[in-house]
Amino acid sequence: MASELLALKKASGLSFAQLSQKTHYAKSSWERWVNGKQFPPRHAVESLAGLCGTPSAQLLDLWDRAQAEREAGGGPEAEAEGAEGAEGASDSDGAPDADAEPGAGGAPETGGSPPRRRRSRFLRIAAVLGLILVVGGGLAAYSLGLVGESPSPRPSASVKVAGPETGCKGAGCEGKDPKKMNCGADAVTVRTGSIPKDLVIELRYSRACQAAWGRISFAEIGATVVVNNSDGAAQADVVHYDRDVYSPLIAAPDDGSVWVCAALPKDKARSCTGRFIPSQED
Repeated sequence: MASELLALKKASGLSFAQLSQKTHYAKSSWERWVNGKQFPPRHAVESLAGLCGTPSAQLLDLWDRAQAEREAGGGPEAEAEGAEGAEGASDSDGAPDADAEPGAGGAPETGGSPPRRRRSRFLRIAAVLGLILVVGGGLAAYSLGLVGESPSPRPSASVKVAGPETGCKGAGCEGKDPKKMNCGADAVTVRTGSIPKDLVIELRYSRACQAAWGRISFAEIGATVVVNNSDGAAQADVVHYDRDVYSPLIAAPDDGSVWVCAALPKDKARSCTGRFIPSQED
């Protein structure tokens, strides 16, 4: 039992004098109990557990077992235990005073313990030390968590990012080159179509320019692309070399629509994309 008390005392960080002040048992009594010179009273064990914030049930169970072993052994040790249980007159506040315990404090246990008893005592000590470490670690983590807490940062005001700088806008883009006006910086393909033989049709739209244009790929020389809007405007171009081409810009107002058509050389039939209405795509 002394080993368990020593572990608890170290965990508490209290001196014998401080233990005496907080439990009303004499400093000399705590010194004898912790150093194994005398078997402690049950109430003293419970008091020390309370000071350390450790559940007392397991410690008291160990005390009960140790007491049962002592009583089963009989002899001077059991008699000394009876004297220890009745130790002390009362202080002014009614708590027991260990300075009044009889005799010279009882004789320490002598003789070797059987191996089984030594193993049992070792396991009890390990269990108590483990419990102390778990409880102490939990309290430390909780304290660090409280200290480390910081108020949640206030949400920052949303910042609107300006679009790319362009060379034209809306009707001012009519007939101009999308690349030179930097309309391709935020452009997206909003509609697609095709013609047999893998010709691909694209309707490209720039919100920053509020304009659109048509593009065809995998075409052949002489193929045409035409971009139209609901205001009746149109812009077109022809593949002069290679296999692709794009049209000039056309205005794409929010409340209007735009679309692209393409045709192969010497073919009057045209294939078109669906209409794109900017206000309905937001």
